[in-house]
Amino acid sequence: MLFNRNIDQPLHIEVRESLLHGRGVFAKSRIRKGVLIEQAPVIFLSKEEKETLRFTKIYHYYFLLGNPEKQTAFSFGYASFYNHSAEANAFYAFSRNRNTLNFYAYRTIEAGSEITINYNGKPNDKSEVYFPNSDEP
Repeated sequence: MLFNRNIDQPLHIEVRESLLHGRGVFAKSRIRKGVLIEQAPVIFLSKEEKETLRFTKIYHYYFLLGNPEKQTAFSFGYASFYNHSAEANAFYAFSRNRNTLNFYAYRTIEAGSEITINYNGKPNDKSEVYFPNSDEP
């Protein structure tokens, strides 16, 4: 994986406006199936901290990793900008050893394409995803 040594950001992805929802993560170059796209560090939040997020702009950007009562995490890097798709071209896995969310190409992603994940955890999971009304905390 290519990284810019000065800012530790992947050179092959970028965040820009998305047709799916607001901003999204896009491939700047072709990413082959199975390649690690990004390793995003996470910090875990207490139940109280998670509840406090309801009153902030970052409320819709946290991850639930396992038990929602114990595994609420906020991730850095581009992690919170990957949009949902029921037919995602990438997936993520939590690394307990490194406390990172690791994003991988589920299939080859062409340059210019938006990189999507399935918020249900599996790339082709067709289950509905619940998105709270953005006007309500």
